[in-house]
Amino acid sequence: MAYISVVIFSILWLIFSGVYEPLTLSFGVVSVLIVTAIISLLKMSAGSDDRFSYGNFFISYLPWLLKEIVISGIKTSSNILGFKKFKSHAKKIKVSQKTQLATVIYANSITLTPGTLTIEVDRDDLFVHALCDSSLTELEIGEMDKRVRELES
Repeated sequence: MAYISVVIFSILWLIFSGVYEPLTLSFGVVSVLIVTAIISLLKMSAGSDDRFSYGNFFISYLPWLLKEIVISGIKTSSNILGFKKFKSHAKKIKVSQKTQLATVIYANSITLTPGTLTIEVDRDDLFVHALCDSSLTELEIGEMDKRVRELES
């Protein structure tokens, strides 16, 4: 898996840098190796195994998350710009993820969604602040939780 990461990162680095001089290429090689080493160390420290589906993450979860970010941004903006009265709330939300990686992805997905913020991450729950009750209700329904859990299988 590390070899694939090195190849992918190298190709991306070459595409994005656009400079092919020896000194710059050597910086690229060093940076790709450092990033690959850091990723490997993070996987080991997180106790991550290979049950996580990166393919499903990019094919199904990421587009769904981007759609949810846009929808939530529109809802939050309309609440703020429409001068509607809304009450912010904070609440603990139960998580069903089995791995730390999936829990972190779930917590970060909540934070990326406008109007919601993950304040604290525990093993069994997340403490979430939301500008509107509807955002917390959607999290309690568990669609995002379910989609992240599906990435683990």
